[in-house]
Amino acid sequence: MAEEKGNRNLSFIQETVKQKRLYQSRIMHRLVWSAVSGALFALAALAVWLVAAPHLALQTEQPEVQPVTLPEPEEQPEETSEESTVYITEQVSIELEDYKKMYQQLMQVGGQAEKSLVNVLAVTTNTDWFDETYTSQSAVSGVIIEDNGMELLILTGYEKVEGSESLQVTFYDHSTASAVLKKYDRNTGLAVLSVNLSDISESTREIIAYADIGSSRNVRNGEPVIAVGSPGGYYGSILYGNLTSVSQTAGLYDGSYHVLTTDMVKSRSGSGILISWSGKIIGLIQEQHEVVGQIGTIQAYGISDIMEVIEHLSNNQDIVYMGITGADVTTAVSETEGIPIGVYVSDVAMDSPAIEAGIQPGDIITGISGQTVTNLKDITTILMKCSNEQNIQVICQRLNKTIYQELEMSVNLKILE
Repeated sequence: MAEEKGNRNLSFIQETVKQKRLYQSRIMHRLVWSAVSGALFALAALAVWLVAAPHLALQTEQPEVQPVTLPEPEEQPEETSEESTVYITEQVSIELEDYKKMYQQLMQVGGQAEKSLVNVLAVTTNTDWFDETYTSQSAVSGVIIEDNGMELLILTGYEKVEGSESLQVTFYDHSTASAVLKKYDRNTGLAVLSVNLSDISESTREIIAYADIGSSRNVRNGEPVIAVGSPGGYYGSILYGNLTSVSQTAGLYDGSYHVLTTDMVKSRSGSGILISWSGKIIGLIQEQHEVVGQIGTIQAYGISDIMEVIEHLSNNQDIVYMGITGADVTTAVSETEGIPIGVYVSDVAMDSPAIEAGIQPGDIITGISGQTVTNLKDITTILMKCSNEQNIQVICQRLNKTIYQELEMSVNLKILE
């Protein structure tokens, strides 16, 4: 019994000790928890990346605004010939079919130029005498100048788009897009509109063309030209004619611009461009400054004279003014009349920076901020490099009895509103 009892008390020693299974161990729990946490973190990071990646791609691929630099047209020197005059005595008959072929070719040239033109529709809301609101629309042609990587830039007349609440352009393929007024110059009456490139379809981009700019300094009196855009008062009209004058000028504030006159009858709402028979733009049709003796005919700014204005407006830069009109005092005039070389001030605009500074009619401007002034072109070039509210020092020669006295005046430049 005693032995039996002893064996019973020691029986636990004979039990087998079982080890915990691997998945029940504390170390395994920690490893599993770490793996699950890592997987959840990876999934969260992946989700964040999937959401943020498109936005990051848009930011990295966002195009930058590129400065617009218009190419300077090559000025061809006059051809001089020492050969004797040749007289043609042979008679050549021209048939109606020859005229037809010629005009077909001219239509093709005009049609090609139309790819760079747009029709701008400006919508304005006004109030009448009875305090009732009404909506009015006006249309004007525009020419596609260039793009800056984000916007398509269109040159047009400021008068027709001034104060408009919405602008819509129609391209050559009849597609439309909204436009905004980018910059304007009331002095010349020019304005640049912009259309977001993202608002223009790929098919339209493939069809439209940029302006093929020529030179207005190479043209001559009597040269044949084509007017395209809206010269007849409606978009898509084309007129054919000749230049009657290329030496006339329009006297604007602080400068002058050559005006090309034609024998083509002007419409009251005509607009567009003048092109040569080679299809290059030589002028921008304008109504703001009519040349005396040429009233009622199409007149255009010579494109070479307004290139700097176009480039400034396209780059969203202000164009400032002093407010003087005048004439060049050349060396010949200086020697004949006994007056200094410079710019003779014939008039000063009311409320202009020039009149506020004390510049008077009869003064002769000979310098601006350390730069010599010999003609109106010098003044225009200097002002193009100035900004709004900038002060410049203008040197004037003013006649005091019998001698000219030098005066220095501080002019605070402004934008012509």
